[in-house]
Amino acid sequence: MNGTQNGASPASSKHAERLEEFRQRIAQDENVASQLRTGGEPGMLGTSGIDDQTLLRFLKAEKYNVNKAEQRLRTHAAWRKEYVPLGRIQESEVQPELDTDKTFLQGCDKLGRPLTICVINKHSKSKRQLEQTKRYIAYSLDNSIHAVDLSKNPTGKTCAIFDLRGLSFDSMDKPVLEVVFDLLQNHYPERLGKLWMYDAPIMFWAVWQLVSPFIDPDTKEKVTFVSSKSAVQEFQQAIDASVLPTGYGGQAEMILLQDYVKQHILPKQQAAQTA
Repeated sequence: MNGTQNGASPASSKHAERLEEFRQRIAQDENVASQLRTGGEPGMLGTSGIDDQTLLRFLKAEKYNVNKAEQRLRTHAAWRKEYVPLGRIQESEVQPELDTDKTFLQGCDKLGRPLTICVINKHSKSKRQLEQTKRYIAYSLDNSIHAVDLSKNPTGKTCAIFDLRGLSFDSMDKPVLEVVFDLLQNHYPERLGKLWMYDAPIMFWAVWQLVSPFIDPDTKEKVTFVSSKSAVQEFQQAIDASVLPTGYGGQAEMILLQDYVKQHILPKQQAAQTA
């Protein structure tokens, strides 16, 4: 015998102990759950407490250091309440970004991860307002998470394609790329399952070399650069043709993010609120 019960490894036993400690600490302060619920934290609608998957995401992000995970979750909960006081980011708050028609939400890949496609050449650095773009990214992340197929993907991970074809200098936006990874790391830990950078031109690599050193190594491992020659095969391996758009090797039409939200996310949320 190795001193653990039911064949559990020492590592998994230690992780279970730390999850229980984390759970007890957070349960002693109802304010954390209240802030998350007020701020519309994905997964909190209709619940009375913080589920283990949420706790685990913050624990894993801090390598199972309970003190750091607790501080990180508390900081996030306070941010969430302040940043999303109405429980969800309203379309009116990000309408100029929605009007660019640059983001699409297609449904889930074979692992149950919602697929977001961002057509980067529709983005304009000269026209955007950085704070509004940040809010738009949070809006996109929230709604992607709401589209998770929990039966296949109980940890609630997502995936995305950043389509970099036809990138112009005005579309290449280092501050926005930094915001993407800042949000993922600080407020959406362990949510990214896969990010494909599709057909990145040479000039994008200069920006990536400046941003990538500040990305957490675990997050960076989930980023894959694919060329036009290899992309279709890789996309088809991960995504059913009924979800993958025709321009990426599938058979689906592209669905604008705001249309998917209106057709699928809002009705589900309204049903949960009245249940």
